[in-house]
Amino acid sequence: MKNSTKNKLKNLCLAAMFLALGLVLPLLTGQLPQIGSMLLPMHIPVLICGLVCGWQYGFFVGLVLPLLRMSIFGMPPFITALAMTFELATYGVVAALMYRKLPGKPVLRVYGALLTSMVAGRIVWGLV
Repeated sequence: MKNSTKNKLKNLCLAAMFLALGLVLPLLTGQLPQIGSMLLPMHIPVLICGLVCGWQYGFFVGLVLPLLRMSIFGMPPFITALAMTFELATYGVVAALMYRKLPGKPVLRVYGALLTSMVAGRIVWGLV
C-alpha cells in the first residue's frame, strides 16, 4: 500500500472516531444539567480532528456532526443544529489552517489555532 493511501485511510479512520466521539460526549455531560447547559463538548472532537487530520476532515466532521446528532438523538433542535453546522465546520477548517500557518513551537501553535478558530466560529455563529 502506498504511503499517501495509508495516510488517507488513517485520517479517514481518525475522522470517523472523532465523529463518534462528538456523538457520545454530549451524552455524558447532558446527565448533569448544570454542566450540560454550560458545556457543549461537540466542539472538542471537531477542533482536534482539524488539528490532527487536516482542514478537509475537520470541515466534514464539523458539517455532519450536529445534523447527525439531531437526527439520531433529537438534540440539539433543528435551528440550533443548523447554526452549529456552520460554526463547527468553521472550527475544523480554521483550526487546521492556523496550526499550519502559525510559526513557533507546536504547543503555542495549538493554542493560537484553537483561540483563532473559536473566535472565527463564534463570528460565524453570530452571522448565521
